[in-house]
Amino acid sequence: MLTRLLTPCRAAGCCAVAAAITICAVSSAPGARSAATVRSAAAVQSTTAVQSTTAVRYQSASFGPGAAAQLIKDTANAWKITQGSGVTVAVLSTGVDANAVGLAGKVRTGHDYVPLPYPAPLYGTLIASAIAGAGPTSASPVGPIGRAPQAKILSIRILADGTVPGGTAYDRNLDPGGSVLAPAITEAVNQGAKVIYIGMWEDSPTLQMEQAVQYAMTKNVVLVALETQQGDHSNSPVYPASLPGVIGAGIVSLSGLPAAVPELSVSGNESILVAAPGDQLLASGPNGPDYIDQNEYSANAWLVGTAALIKSVDPNLSPALVARAIALSARDRPAGGYNTTVGFGLINPAGALQQAAALAKLTATAAPGAAVANPSARLASGPAPGTIDAVHHSTVKLAGFGAAIVVGLACLLLAVLLARRGRRGHAGRAAQAGQGSVRIS
Repeated sequence: MLTRLLTPCRAAGCCAVAAAITICAVSSAPGARSAATVRSAAAVQSTTAVQSTTAVRYQSASFGPGAAAQLIKDTANAWKITQGSGVTVAVLSTGVDANAVGLAGKVRTGHDYVPLPYPAPLYGTLIASAIAGAGPTSASPVGPIGRAPQAKILSIRILADGTVPGGTAYDRNLDPGGSVLAPAITEAVNQGAKVIYIGMWEDSPTLQMEQAVQYAMTKNVVLVALETQQGDHSNSPVYPASLPGVIGAGIVSLSGLPAAVPELSVSGNESILVAAPGDQLLASGPNGPDYIDQNEYSANAWLVGTAALIKSVDPNLSPALVARAIALSARDRPAGGYNTTVGFGLINPAGALQQAAALAKLTATAAPGAAVANPSARLASGPAPGTIDAVHHSTVKLAGFGAAIVVGLACLLLAVLLARRGRRGHAGRAAQAGQGSVRIS
Protein backbone atom coordinates (compact mmCIF):
# COMPACT_ATOMS: atom_id res chain seq x y z
CA MET A 1 0.00 0.00 0.00
CA LEU A 2 1.38 3.37 -1.02
CA THR A 3 0.92 6.75 0.57
CA ARG A 4 -2.28 8.73 0.90
CA LEU A 5 -1.54 12.11 -0.56
CA LEU A 6 -2.37 15.47 0.98
CA THR A 7 -5.95 16.68 0.79
CA PRO A 8 -6.05 20.51 0.49
CA CYS A 9 -9.07 22.27 1.92
CA ARG A 10 -9.76 25.43 -0.02
CA ALA A 11 -12.88 26.92 1.61
CA ALA A 12 -12.50 30.65 1.97
CA GLY A 13 -13.86 30.68 5.52
CA CYS A 14 -11.34 28.11 6.71
CA CYS A 15 -8.57 30.03 4.99
CA ALA A 16 -9.51 33.22 6.77
CA VAL A 17 -9.29 31.57 10.19
CA ALA A 18 -6.01 29.88 9.28
CA ALA A 19 -4.58 33.16 8.05
CA ALA A 20 -5.45 34.87 11.33
CA ILE A 21 -3.75 32.14 13.35
CA THR A 22 -0.73 32.20 11.04
CA ILE A 23 -0.29 35.92 11.41
CA CYS A 24 -0.65 35.57 15.19
CA ALA A 25 2.07 32.96 15.18
CA VAL A 26 4.48 35.09 13.19
CA SER A 27 3.80 38.43 14.82
CA SER A 28 7.32 38.58 16.16
CA ALA A 29 8.96 37.57 12.88
CA PRO A 30 10.66 40.20 10.70
CA GLY A 31 8.29 41.68 8.14
CA ALA A 32 5.13 40.34 9.78
CA ARG A 33 1.97 42.38 9.42
CA SER A 34 -0.89 42.80 11.83
CA ALA A 35 -3.73 41.91 9.48
CA ALA A 36 -4.34 39.64 6.51
CA THR A 37 -6.95 38.79 3.94
CA VAL A 38 -7.39 35.86 1.62
CA ARG A 39 -8.91 35.37 -1.79
CA SER A 40 -12.69 35.16 -1.80
CA ALA A 41 -14.57 31.98 -2.64
CA ALA A 42 -15.41 33.37 -6.08
CA ALA A 43 -11.71 33.69 -6.88
CA VAL A 44 -10.86 30.16 -5.85
CA GLN A 45 -10.18 27.76 -8.71
CA SER A 46 -12.90 25.18 -9.30
CA THR A 47 -10.46 22.27 -9.37
CA THR A 48 -10.08 20.50 -6.05
CA ALA A 49 -8.30 17.40 -4.91
CA VAL A 50 -10.31 14.23 -4.40
CA GLN A 51 -11.42 13.98 -0.79
CA SER A 52 -10.34 10.94 1.17
CA THR A 53 -13.06 8.37 1.78
CA THR A 54 -11.31 7.02 4.85
CA ALA A 55 -13.59 6.78 7.87
CA VAL A 56 -12.94 9.34 10.55
CA ARG A 57 -10.67 7.88 13.22
CA TYR A 58 -8.94 11.05 14.29
CA GLN A 59 -7.18 10.95 17.63
CA SER A 60 -7.24 14.09 19.74
CA ALA A 61 -4.89 14.40 22.65
CA SER A 62 -6.04 16.01 25.90
CA PHE A 63 -3.83 19.07 25.94
CA GLY A 64 -4.91 22.05 27.97
CA PRO A 65 -6.56 25.15 26.50
CA GLY A 66 -3.28 27.04 26.74
CA ALA A 67 -1.28 24.56 24.66
CA ALA A 68 -1.82 26.41 21.38
CA ALA A 69 -0.79 29.78 22.84
CA GLN A 70 2.27 28.16 24.40
CA LEU A 71 3.28 26.59 21.09
CA ILE A 72 2.97 29.94 19.33
CA LYS A 73 5.14 31.51 22.04
CA ASP A 74 7.69 28.70 21.77
CA THR A 75 7.86 29.20 18.01
CA ALA A 76 8.33 32.95 18.33
CA ASN A 77 11.13 32.41 20.87
CA ALA A 78 12.80 29.90 18.58
CA TRP A 79 12.71 32.40 15.70
CA LYS A 80 14.61 34.89 17.87
CA ILE A 81 17.50 32.41 17.69
CA THR A 82 17.14 31.18 14.11
CA GLN A 83 14.59 30.89 11.34
CA GLY A 84 16.42 28.09 9.55
CA SER A 85 19.00 30.01 7.55
CA GLY A 86 21.74 27.90 5.99
CA VAL A 87 19.66 24.71 5.95
CA THR A 88 18.32 22.90 2.89
CA VAL A 89 15.27 20.73 3.41
CA ALA A 90 14.67 18.08 0.76
CA VAL A 91 11.00 17.51 -0.02
CA LEU A 92 10.45 14.08 -1.54
CA SER A 93 6.93 14.38 -2.87
CA THR A 94 5.13 15.44 -6.06
CA GLY A 95 7.48 18.32 -6.80
CA VAL A 96 7.49 21.97 -5.70
CA ASP A 97 6.40 25.02 -7.66
CA ALA A 98 9.43 27.28 -7.43
CA ASN A 99 7.30 30.34 -8.21
CA ALA A 100 4.72 29.78 -5.50
CA VAL A 101 4.05 32.62 -3.09
CA GLY A 102 6.66 32.64 -0.33
CA LEU A 103 8.95 30.16 -2.12
CA ALA A 104 10.39 32.29 -4.92
CA GLY A 105 14.19 32.07 -4.97
CA LYS A 106 14.22 29.32 -2.34
CA VAL A 107 13.69 26.16 -4.40
CA ARG A 108 16.20 23.95 -6.21
CA THR A 109 14.82 21.14 -8.33
CA GLY A 110 16.45 17.73 -8.32
CA HIS A 111 15.79 14.62 -10.37
CA ASP A 112 12.29 13.78 -11.56
CA TYR A 113 11.71 10.07 -10.94
CA VAL A 114 8.15 10.10 -12.32
CA PRO A 115 7.76 9.32 -16.07
CA LEU A 116 4.55 11.35 -16.34
CA PRO A 117 3.65 14.94 -17.28
CA TYR A 118 4.78 17.57 -14.81
CA PRO A 119 2.17 20.34 -14.41
CA ALA A 120 2.37 22.85 -11.59
CA PRO A 121 2.76 20.48 -8.60
CA LEU A 122 0.24 20.72 -5.80
CA TYR A 123 1.02 18.50 -2.82
CA GLY A 124 4.78 19.02 -2.74
CA THR A 125 4.27 22.76 -3.00
CA LEU A 126 1.89 22.79 -0.04
CA ILE A 127 4.21 20.92 2.31
CA ALA A 128 7.22 22.98 1.17
CA SER A 129 5.25 26.14 1.89
CA ALA A 130 4.33 24.92 5.37
CA ILE A 131 7.99 24.11 6.05
CA ALA A 132 9.83 27.07 4.54
CA GLY A 133 7.34 29.63 3.23
CA ALA A 134 8.80 33.11 3.52
CA GLY A 135 5.69 34.65 5.02
CA PRO A 136 4.21 38.10 4.45
CA THR A 137 6.17 40.27 2.01
CA SER A 138 5.46 43.51 0.17
CA ALA A 139 4.45 41.43 -2.85
CA SER A 140 2.26 39.06 -0.85
CA PRO A 141 0.96 40.54 2.41
CA VAL A 142 -1.03 37.40 3.16
CA GLY A 143 1.61 34.87 2.14
CA PRO A 144 1.86 31.82 4.39
CA ILE A 145 4.86 31.32 6.61
CA GLY A 146 6.71 28.09 7.24
CA ARG A 147 7.99 26.58 10.45
CA ALA A 148 11.55 27.41 9.30
CA PRO A 149 10.92 30.41 7.02
CA GLN A 150 14.54 31.04 6.05
CA ALA A 151 15.33 27.46 5.05
CA LYS A 152 15.83 26.44 1.43
CA ILE A 153 13.99 23.65 -0.40
CA LEU A 154 15.37 20.87 -2.58
CA SER A 155 12.47 19.43 -4.57
CA ILE A 156 12.72 15.80 -5.70
CA ARG A 157 9.68 14.35 -7.44
CA ILE A 158 8.93 10.75 -6.46
CA LEU A 159 5.12 10.84 -6.66
CA ALA A 160 2.53 12.13 -9.11
CA ASP A 161 -0.30 14.47 -8.20
CA GLY A 162 -3.70 12.87 -8.53
CA THR A 163 -4.59 15.46 -11.18
CA VAL A 164 -1.84 14.18 -13.50
CA PRO A 165 -3.22 11.75 -16.13
CA GLY A 166 -2.29 8.28 -14.91
CA GLY A 167 -0.91 9.67 -11.65
CA THR A 168 -3.14 7.77 -9.25
CA ALA A 169 -2.45 4.43 -10.93
CA TYR A 170 1.27 5.19 -11.05
CA ASP A 171 1.45 5.97 -7.35
CA ARG A 172 -0.58 2.90 -6.45
CA ASN A 173 1.71 0.54 -8.38
CA LEU A 174 4.97 2.22 -7.47
CA ASP A 175 7.79 0.32 -5.79
CA PRO A 176 9.19 3.23 -3.75
CA GLY A 177 11.66 1.29 -1.66
CA GLY A 178 13.89 0.15 -4.49
CA SER A 179 13.15 2.06 -7.67
CA VAL A 180 12.37 5.53 -6.35
CA LEU A 181 12.80 6.22 -2.64
CA ALA A 182 16.31 4.87 -2.13
CA PRO A 183 17.95 6.83 -4.97
CA ALA A 184 15.93 9.92 -4.04
CA ILE A 185 17.20 9.84 -0.44
CA THR A 186 20.75 9.30 -1.67
CA GLU A 187 20.44 12.21 -4.10
CA ALA A 188 19.08 14.51 -1.39
CA VAL A 189 22.02 13.68 0.88
CA ASN A 190 24.54 14.21 -1.90
CA GLN A 191 22.90 17.53 -2.81
CA GLY A 192 23.53 18.88 0.68
CA ALA A 193 20.14 18.50 2.36
CA LYS A 194 20.35 18.50 6.16
CA VAL A 195 16.73 17.45 6.67
CA ILE A 196 14.69 15.19 4.39
CA TYR A 197 10.91 15.03 4.36
CA ILE A 198 9.58 11.76 2.90
CA GLY A 199 6.00 12.13 1.70
CA MET A 200 5.22 8.45 1.23
CA TRP A 201 4.93 5.27 3.23
CA GLU A 202 5.04 1.54 2.62
CA ASP A 203 3.83 -1.37 4.74
CA SER A 204 7.19 -3.17 4.50
CA PRO A 205 10.81 -2.08 4.09
CA THR A 206 13.24 -3.03 1.37
CA LEU A 207 16.99 -3.54 1.52
CA GLN A 208 17.54 -0.52 -0.73
CA MET A 209 15.37 1.64 1.53
CA GLU A 210 17.27 0.56 4.63
CA GLN A 211 20.64 1.17 2.98
CA ALA A 212 19.62 4.66 1.85
CA VAL A 213 18.40 5.55 5.35
CA GLN A 214 21.65 4.30 6.88
CA TYR A 215 23.64 6.34 4.34
CA ALA A 216 21.74 9.46 5.38
CA MET A 217 22.44 8.70 9.04
CA THR A 218 26.19 8.48 8.37
CA LYS A 219 26.03 11.96 6.83
CA ASN A 220 24.19 13.44 9.83
CA VAL A 221 21.00 14.02 7.85
CA VAL A 222 17.68 14.03 9.71
CA LEU A 223 14.87 12.04 8.07
CA VAL A 224 11.20 12.75 8.81
CA ALA A 225 8.63 10.40 7.30
CA LEU A 226 4.87 10.17 7.26
CA GLU A 227 3.23 8.26 10.07
CA THR A 228 -0.07 6.65 9.26
CA GLN A 229 -2.28 3.76 10.28
CA GLN A 230 -3.19 0.88 8.01
CA GLY A 231 -6.94 0.38 8.09
CA ASP A 232 -8.20 -0.42 11.57
CA HIS A 233 -4.89 -1.88 12.71
CA SER A 234 -3.21 0.17 15.43
CA ASN A 235 0.49 -0.21 16.10
CA SER A 236 1.03 -1.40 12.53
CA PRO A 237 4.50 -0.28 11.44
CA VAL A 238 4.91 1.75 8.26
CA TYR A 239 8.15 2.44 6.47
CA PRO A 240 10.49 4.24 6.32
CA ALA A 241 9.05 5.89 9.46
CA SER A 242 9.62 2.70 11.48
CA LEU A 243 13.26 2.28 10.45
CA PRO A 244 15.87 3.13 13.12
CA GLY A 245 16.82 6.79 13.01
CA VAL A 246 13.75 8.02 11.10
CA ILE A 247 11.38 10.22 13.11
CA GLY A 248 7.67 10.97 12.73
CA ALA A 249 4.95 13.02 14.38
CA GLY A 250 1.70 12.02 16.02
CA ILE A 251 -1.33 14.12 15.17
CA VAL A 252 -3.10 16.12 17.86
CA SER A 253 -5.77 18.80 17.84
CA LEU A 254 -5.14 21.95 19.87
CA SER A 255 -7.97 24.09 21.13
CA GLY A 256 -7.67 27.57 19.68
CA LEU A 257 -6.24 26.54 16.29
CA PRO A 258 -8.34 26.02 13.14
CA ALA A 259 -9.50 22.44 13.40
CA ALA A 260 -8.68 20.08 10.56
CA VAL A 261 -11.15 17.83 8.82
CA PRO A 262 -10.24 14.54 10.54
CA GLU A 263 -8.93 11.92 8.16
CA LEU A 264 -6.81 9.23 9.74
CA SER A 265 -5.47 8.27 13.13
CA VAL A 266 -1.84 7.39 13.65
CA SER A 267 -2.40 6.24 17.22
CA GLY A 268 -0.42 3.15 18.14
CA ASN A 269 2.71 3.67 16.06
CA GLU A 270 5.73 3.14 18.29
CA SER A 271 7.89 5.17 15.89
CA ILE A 272 6.11 8.43 16.83
CA LEU A 273 8.62 10.80 18.44
CA VAL A 274 6.44 13.72 19.54
CA ALA A 275 3.00 15.13 18.87
CA ALA A 276 2.36 18.13 16.65
CA PRO A 277 -0.82 19.94 15.63
CA GLY A 278 -2.74 18.46 12.75
CA ASP A 279 -4.77 21.66 12.74
CA GLN A 280 -4.94 23.70 9.59
CA LEU A 281 -1.93 25.68 8.38
CA LEU A 282 -2.30 28.30 5.67
CA ALA A 283 -0.16 27.18 2.73
CA SER A 284 0.71 28.33 -0.74
CA GLY A 285 -0.10 26.28 -3.82
CA PRO A 286 0.52 26.74 -7.53
CA ASN A 287 -2.47 29.08 -7.86
CA GLY A 288 -1.98 31.28 -4.83
CA PRO A 289 -1.87 31.35 -1.03
CA ASP A 290 -5.36 30.04 -0.35
CA TYR A 291 -4.66 26.41 0.42
CA ILE A 292 -4.63 24.48 3.67
CA ASP A 293 -2.21 21.89 5.05
CA GLN A 294 -3.79 19.66 7.69
CA ASN A 295 -3.64 16.33 9.55
CA GLU A 296 -0.37 14.39 9.24
CA TYR A 297 1.00 16.89 6.71
CA SER A 298 0.75 19.92 8.97
CA ALA A 299 2.01 17.84 11.90
CA ASN A 300 5.06 16.81 9.92
CA ALA A 301 5.64 20.39 8.82
CA TRP A 302 6.05 21.29 12.51
CA LEU A 303 8.50 18.43 13.03
CA VAL A 304 10.51 19.07 9.87
CA GLY A 305 10.68 22.78 10.63
CA THR A 306 11.91 22.20 14.17
CA ALA A 307 14.62 19.83 12.92
CA ALA A 308 15.65 22.49 10.39
CA LEU A 309 15.93 25.10 13.14
CA ILE A 310 18.23 22.80 15.11
CA LYS A 311 20.37 22.06 12.06
CA SER A 312 20.64 25.78 11.37
CA VAL A 313 22.36 26.31 14.72
CA ASP A 314 24.15 22.94 15.05
CA PRO A 315 24.68 21.59 11.51
CA ASN A 316 26.92 18.75 12.70
CA LEU A 317 24.58 17.44 15.38
CA SER A 318 23.77 13.80 14.71
CA PRO A 319 20.22 12.72 13.83
CA ALA A 320 20.06 10.79 17.11
CA LEU A 321 20.87 13.91 19.13
CA VAL A 322 18.43 16.02 17.09
CA ALA A 323 15.70 13.51 17.92
CA ARG A 324 16.78 13.47 21.56
CA ALA A 325 16.65 17.26 21.77
CA ILE A 326 13.11 17.29 20.36
CA ALA A 327 12.02 14.52 22.72
CA LEU A 328 13.60 16.01 25.85
CA SER A 329 12.06 19.42 25.23
CA ALA A 330 8.50 18.20 24.57
CA ARG A 331 5.79 19.77 26.71
CA ASP A 332 2.75 18.11 28.31
CA ARG A 333 4.37 14.70 28.64
CA PRO A 334 1.94 11.80 28.92
CA ALA A 335 1.72 9.57 31.98
CA GLY A 336 4.76 7.34 32.07
CA GLY A 337 6.71 9.75 29.87
CA TYR A 338 5.73 8.21 26.52
CA ASN A 339 2.83 6.71 24.64
CA THR A 340 2.13 5.81 21.05
CA THR A 341 -0.39 8.61 20.49
CA VAL A 342 1.64 11.68 21.45
CA GLY A 343 5.14 10.26 21.77
CA PHE A 344 7.12 12.17 24.39
CA GLY A 345 4.65 15.07 24.37
CA LEU A 346 3.85 18.24 22.43
CA ILE A 347 6.58 19.66 20.20
CA ASN A 348 8.46 22.69 21.57
CA PRO A 349 10.71 24.45 19.00
CA ALA A 350 12.41 26.82 21.45
CA GLY A 351 13.03 24.08 24.00
CA ALA A 352 14.43 21.83 21.28
CA LEU A 353 17.01 24.48 20.39
CA GLN A 354 18.01 24.77 24.04
CA GLN A 355 18.36 21.02 24.44
CA ALA A 356 20.32 20.77 21.20
CA ALA A 357 22.75 23.42 22.41
CA ALA A 358 23.36 21.42 25.60
CA LEU A 359 23.76 18.14 23.72
CA ALA A 360 26.20 19.74 21.28
CA LYS A 361 28.55 20.42 24.20
CA LEU A 362 28.86 16.74 25.06
CA THR A 363 32.24 15.21 24.34
CA ALA A 364 33.34 11.65 23.71
CA THR A 365 35.44 11.65 26.89
CA ALA A 366 34.60 12.61 30.46
CA ALA A 367 36.03 15.74 32.01
CA PRO A 368 39.27 15.11 33.98
CA GLY A 369 38.78 14.45 37.66
CA ALA A 370 39.69 12.20 40.57
CA ALA A 371 37.29 9.46 39.46
CA VAL A 372 38.16 9.63 35.75
CA ALA A 373 41.07 7.69 34.32
CA ASN A 374 43.34 9.45 31.87
CA PRO A 375 42.31 8.20 28.41
CA SER A 376 45.95 8.36 27.27
CA ALA A 377 47.11 6.01 30.07
CA ARG A 378 48.32 2.58 28.93
CA LEU A 379 47.19 -0.62 30.56
CA ALA A 380 50.83 -1.76 30.67
CA SER A 381 51.90 1.06 32.98
CA GLY A 382 52.63 0.44 36.67
CA PRO A 383 54.73 -2.14 38.54
CA ALA A 384 55.30 -5.54 36.98
CA PRO A 385 53.13 -8.32 38.41
CA GLY A 386 54.78 -10.72 40.91
CA THR A 387 55.38 -14.43 40.47
CA ILE A 388 52.17 -16.42 40.20
CA ASP A 389 52.06 -19.19 42.85
CA ALA A 390 50.17 -22.01 41.18
CA VAL A 391 48.60 -24.91 43.10
CA HIS A 392 50.73 -28.12 42.94
CA HIS A 393 49.21 -31.62 42.86
CA SER A 394 50.90 -34.98 43.53
CA THR A 395 52.11 -36.67 40.33
CA VAL A 396 51.28 -40.12 41.78
CA LYS A 397 47.70 -39.08 42.51
CA LEU A 398 47.24 -37.59 39.06
CA ALA A 399 48.53 -40.84 37.47
CA GLY A 400 46.20 -42.93 39.65
CA PHE A 401 43.19 -40.82 38.69
CA GLY A 402 44.12 -41.16 35.03
CA ALA A 403 44.40 -44.95 35.29
CA ALA A 404 41.06 -45.20 37.06
CA ILE A 405 39.42 -43.24 34.26
CA VAL A 406 40.90 -45.58 31.62
CA VAL A 407 39.74 -48.71 33.51
CA GLY A 408 36.26 -47.25 33.89
CA LEU A 409 36.01 -46.53 30.18
CA ALA A 410 37.15 -50.10 29.38
CA CYS A 411 34.49 -51.60 31.66
CA LEU A 412 31.82 -49.42 30.09
CA LEU A 413 32.85 -50.54 26.59
CA LEU A 414 32.78 -54.23 27.63
CA ALA A 415 29.29 -53.88 29.08
CA VAL A 416 28.03 -52.34 25.84
CA LEU A 417 29.49 -55.19 23.76
CA LEU A 418 27.91 -57.87 25.99
CA ALA A 419 24.54 -56.17 25.82
CA ARG A 420 24.67 -56.09 21.99
CA ARG A 421 25.56 -59.81 21.83
CA GLY A 422 22.61 -60.63 24.08
CA ARG A 423 20.17 -58.72 21.82
CA ARG A 424 21.46 -60.48 18.69
CA GLY A 425 21.03 -63.88 20.37
CA HIS A 426 17.40 -63.21 21.25
CA ALA A 427 16.73 -62.04 17.72
CA GLY A 428 18.23 -65.20 16.23
CA ARG A 429 16.13 -67.49 18.40
CA ALA A 430 13.00 -65.57 17.55
CA ALA A 431 13.75 -66.00 13.86
CA GLN A 432 14.29 -69.75 14.25
CA ALA A 433 11.00 -70.09 16.17
CA GLY A 434 9.21 -68.29 13.43
CA GLN A 435 10.62 -70.57 10.73
CA GLY A 436 9.55 -73.70 12.66
CA SER A 437 5.97 -72.55 12.69
CA VAL A 438 5.62 -72.04 8.90
CA ARG A 439 3.52 -74.75 7.20
CA ILE A 440 4.52 -75.92 3.70
CA SER A 441 1.90 -77.69 1.61
